[in-house]
Amino acid sequence: MIGDLNIFMIKVLSDNSVQLCGKGKCCPIVTLREDGTYEVKDDYGNTVLVKKEELELVADAVKTLDIKRDQLICG
Repeated sequence: MIGDLNIFMIKVLSDNSVQLCGKGKCCPIVTLREDGTYEVKDDYGNTVLVKKEELELVADAVKTLDIKRDQLICG
């Protein structure tokens, strides 16, 4: 059933901006700025500027936190 799928996608908004969509609940926008930094804007209007290297580490940070949470629940 389509309703049961976990649907996450990246929508291209412009040459330097994409939107990360997750089941319609969260859709942050990531924009590459002229100075080479990235701007991440969340659903609440908050914005953070990060370097490419920092942004690439976000997925690893989430995995690390999930592992720690699982360890705390089990331990």
